[in-house]
Amino acid sequence: MTTAGSFDAPIEIFGGLVTDMSPADLPHGVSPDCQDVVFSSGGVATRPGLQALYGPLANNPTVNYLKTYVTPGGTARAMVFDGNGVLYKETTPGTLATVSSGLAQNALANSASAFGREYLAIGDGRAGNDAPRQFDDTYLDRVSQGGPGAAPTVVDENVVVSVAASPSGATQPAAVAIAAGPGGATENGFLVTITTSAAHGLSAGQSITIAGVGVAGYNGTFAVLSVPNGTQFTYVAGSSGLAASGGGTAASATATITTSAAHGFSAGEMVTLAGVGVAGYNGTFAVTAVPDATHFTFTAASGGLAASGGGTAAAAGNIAAGVHQVSVIFQTRQGYLTKPGPAASWTASGGKRAVVTNIPTGPGNVVARILCFTGAGGASFFTVGSGATLYSGNMILGDNATTSTVVDFSDAVLLAGTNVDALFRLVELGACAGVTDYAQRLFWWGERNKMNNWVNLGFDGGFTGPLLPHYPLGWTPDVVYAPGGTDEQSFTAWGAAYAIVGNGTTATRGLMTQSAVQDALGVALIVAGTDYTVRARCARNALLAQGTLHVHLYSASGGINTAGLQLTAAQLTTGHAEYTAQLTGPLGAIPADLLLRVYTDGTPTQNGRFYIDSIEIFPTLQPVNATMVRASGAENPESYDGISGFLSVAENDGQAVRAAFKLRERLYFVKEHSLHATQDDGVNEPALWSLTEISRKVGTPSVRGVAVGEDWAVIAHRTGLYLFSGGEPVKISQEVQPLWNTINWQYGHTLWTAVDTKERRILVGAPFGAATSPNRVLMLDFRDLDGAEQIASRPPINITYAGRKTAADKSRKWSPWSIAANCCAALERTDGTAAVAFGGGIPGVGGGGATGKAYTLNDAQLSDDGAAIASYYTTHYFPERAVELQLDLGAHRKLFSFLTLYTEGAGTLALTAYVNTASAAQAQQSLPLSTPGMKDLELPLNVSGERVAFRVGTSAAGAWFRLQKFTPSLRRDPWAPVRGGN
Repeated sequence: MTTAGSFDAPIEIFGGLVTDMSPADLPHGVSPDCQDVVFSSGGVATRPGLQALYGPLANNPTVNYLKTYVTPGGTARAMVFDGNGVLYKETTPGTLATVSSGLAQNALANSASAFGREYLAIGDGRAGNDAPRQFDDTYLDRVSQGGPGAAPTVVDENVVVSVAASPSGATQPAAVAIAAGPGGATENGFLVTITTSAAHGLSAGQSITIAGVGVAGYNGTFAVLSVPNGTQFTYVAGSSGLAASGGGTAASATATITTSAAHGFSAGEMVTLAGVGVAGYNGTFAVTAVPDATHFTFTAASGGLAASGGGTAAAAGNIAAGVHQVSVIFQTRQGYLTKPGPAASWTASGGKRAVVTNIPTGPGNVVARILCFTGAGGASFFTVGSGATLYSGNMILGDNATTSTVVDFSDAVLLAGTNVDALFRLVELGACAGVTDYAQRLFWWGERNKMNNWVNLGFDGGFTGPLLPHYPLGWTPDVVYAPGGTDEQSFTAWGAAYAIVGNGTTATRGLMTQSAVQDALGVALIVAGTDYTVRARCARNALLAQGTLHVHLYSASGGINTAGLQLTAAQLTTGHAEYTAQLTGPLGAIPADLLLRVYTDGTPTQNGRFYIDSIEIFPTLQPVNATMVRASGAENPESYDGISGFLSVAENDGQAVRAAFKLRERLYFVKEHSLHATQDDGVNEPALWSLTEISRKVGTPSVRGVAVGEDWAVIAHRTGLYLFSGGEPVKISQEVQPLWNTINWQYGHTLWTAVDTKERRILVGAPFGAATSPNRVLMLDFRDLDGAEQIASRPPINITYAGRKTAADKSRKWSPWSIAANCCAALERTDGTAAVAFGGGIPGVGGGGATGKAYTLNDAQLSDDGAAIASYYTTHYFPERAVELQLDLGAHRKLFSFLTLYTEGAGTLALTAYVNTASAAQAQQSLPLSTPGMKDLELPLNVSGERVAFRVGTSAAGAWFRLQKFTPSLRRDPWAPVRGGN
C-alpha cells in the first residue's frame, strides 16, 4: 500500500481517558479507552510493575493497611495489617514480625502518628469493630481503658503498744558538762559554739537543751547546726553579742522508747505517748528513727529528762474528723490515668492515720495505683503526688501488687495537692473507624456506641483476691452458683477477662450479677421503653465440649428472664470473636431487682473453660455515634472527657462522619455528603469549638475517602472526585463520570484515596461492578500541573470560543489500573526514599484469590510480580472534523494506508483498528519492540471507514511499551467514498 495521495495526521498529544463523551466526538489528544498506562515526556507507556515488598503472609490473606510509624528513636517502621487480623511491623527491610494476631478479621485500619506512638482505629470503613490501639514499638495497648471496679476499704488506724517499765522504757542520753568559761560557750554573730568536757555524741539536726551556762542567753533548747568534732557543736542563738562563758550542761532532747512488743512504727509517723512516769516524755511526736522492732526515737520538748517507763505509745495522725471519701486510679505503662473507681467513705475520728486495704490491682499494663481522698465533709477528690510531703505513707503505689497501705495527711496538705475531679468524667473510648491528630490532641470518629456507666464490663477493673476464687470487682458472685468463676490474665481480647471453669457435674457455674437499674450516682442504666443489644468477645478452650454461656437480664420480682446472648460450646472457637444479640426488648416499669447476669449452664465439661471479655451494652437503635467526634485532652491522648471531649458535627442531618483531615491549621470533618471545619480557639475544650459548614453536597462514604496533597485535599464522593484547597470543593473527575458511576457504592466504604506527590499522581482504589472490595485503581496524572488551581481548571477537553473541542497536554490525565488493592500508602524506607505501596486485594495478582503480599511500583519491574500487565492505549477516532477540513478529506469514508510510530519496549506490540465503533475491531500486524527504539516503525495499512481509532498494547509477562509518536496516513477512500447503503 503506497502513501501517495495520503495525508499525515500525527498525534501531538497523548492525553488521558475521557468517557463522558461519545468516542466519535472526542478531539485529538484524548483517549476513549486505555488501561495500565502512565503519561510522561509527551508520550504514553506501560505503568511500572508491581514488585512484592512483603509476603506472602501466612494463609495468603488480603493486606488491608500499610503505614510508616517513626519510633521515638527515629527508626522508620512499616506497619502491615492483614485480613486475618494480624498486625506486623517491619524489623529489617522486607522482613515482618508479628505484633498481634488477635485483632478483628477482615477489618480495615486507619492510623495517626503522634506522641511517639502509632494510634490505630480498626473498623470496616464506616464504624469501628475492634478496640482502638496504640503501638510504641514494644507494646500494642488499648487507647484508654476502664478504671477500677471497686473502692478500697478505709478505717482509722488503732495501734497501741505498751512502753517498757522504768527505767529502760523511756530514756534520754545523759547530759554532758560544758567546759568552763571563757572557752565553753562562745558566739560569733548569732552562731554559738559549745565545747564539752567529754564526747557529746550529737549529730546535726538533733535537738539539744543547754542549761546552767553563766551567760543566760546561751541557755535554751536549740537544733544542732553542725558538729566540727566530738567535743564541739554549733547552734544559732536567739540574740547576738553574748559574752564568752562556760559551765553548765548540754542534754540531747532525743528520746528513745522501748516497747514491750513490736510497734510497727516508721520514721516520720506521728506517735502519742501517754502515762510515762516522767511527764516530759508524754505528748504527740514525730518518729525520727526506728533502730529495731521494739525501739523508736523522737525529739522531746527538752533534754535532761530522767529515765522512766510505763504508759503507752499509740499511732497518731493528722486526718481531720468527719466523713471522708476514697477512690483509686490506675496508671498504665503508657502514662494514662484511668477514670477513678467507685468511691467509698469512712468516718474519721480525728487525729489518726488511715489504714487502706483491698486496694484494687489491674491488668498487666497497670504499673501504679493512685489513691485519692476528699477532705472532711468535702466532695472534691485530691491526691498528693510525688514531690509533695505527707506526714506518712504514700498515695502513689508504684506497683500493681500492693493491696494495703497506711497514709496520714491533714486537710490542708490534701487540698494543696492535685484535684482529680476531672478524671471522674472520663469515658473509655469505644471501637472507632478513624483517627487523626490535631492541636496536640487525637480525634476519633465512627465510634461504636456503648453505655459507659456500667461497672467493670471489660474486666480490666480488677478482681477480688489474692485468695481464690477471683471475681470481677463491681460484680456480685452468687452465693450458690458462683463457683467456677475466675480471672483470666493471658488469654484475653485485651487486659483481663472472666473465665468460667466447668467441673463436669454442676449444671450452673460462675454466676455473677450487677444491678441493671442505676449506677452509683443514681443515673439510670436500663430505661423503660428502650430496646438494648449486647456484644461481647468470647472464646473457649480446647477441652470444652458442652455448656452454654449466658449474658442477660433477670428480675425475680418482675418475672423478667431475657434470652440475651446465649453461646453454646459448639458455637465458640478457641480464638476470641465478637458475638452480638438482643439483650432485651423494650421493658415497662423497671423493677428494683433487675440484674445483669453472666453465667454458664448445661453442665460445662470438666476443666473446660468459657472466656468472656469486653461486654458492651447499647441502645439497639443507636449502634454507632455517627455524628460524634471524640477529642482527647491536650497532650493527653488517652483521656476522653464525657462532657467536653467531643464535637457533634451537624448531628441532625442524617449523615455520619466518615473522614477527617488537616489543612492550613484547620481540622476538617467529612460526612457522607457534607464538609465541615473547626479550629482550636486556644481557650476552650473541643466541645466549645465552633464548627463551620463548608459544603452541603460533597462528602465521602469511606474513612479512607480523603487524601491530602501538597496544599490541598481530594475527596472521593458518590458524585465524583473533588479537589479542596480551602474554598468550595471542585469536581475533577467529570471526564470519567460514566466510569466513576460503575463503582459499587453499596461497598463505597471500602474505597481509598492516595496522593503520590513524587510522581504527581492521585490514586483512587474502589470496587467496580459487582466487586465488594477495591478491584481497580483510577490513576489521575497531574505531572504537568502546578498547584490546586491548575488541577481544578485543566480538564482534558476545553471548548473554544468558536465551539470547537480541543485538548491540551497540560491537563488532567486519567488511566484505570488493573490492580486490586485493599489499601495504599507511601512508605518511608530506610534509604531515605518513599515508596507507594499497595496491599494485595481480591482478585490477587495474576487472578484468583488473595496473595498475602504488599507491593510497590518499580520502573524496572516488567510484570506484576510475574503476571503480565495488560496495558494498552486507544487513540481518538481519526480524523476529527478540523482535520477533515484542513486536509480536505471530506465527511465520508477514508482510507488509512500507512502508519508510522516511534515506540520502544519489550515483547510484541499489538495493534488493533476500530472502524467507526469499538465493536468493529480489526487486528493489524503486530510489531516487535526493542529498547531503545532505533528508528520509527512503519506498517502498511488497508483500513477504510468514516472514522478509525487505533489501540496499541502489550499483554505478555515481561512485555511493555512506551509510545511517543503515532502518525497514520489517510485520504479519501478512492474506491468506495460512501457505502451506498445502511
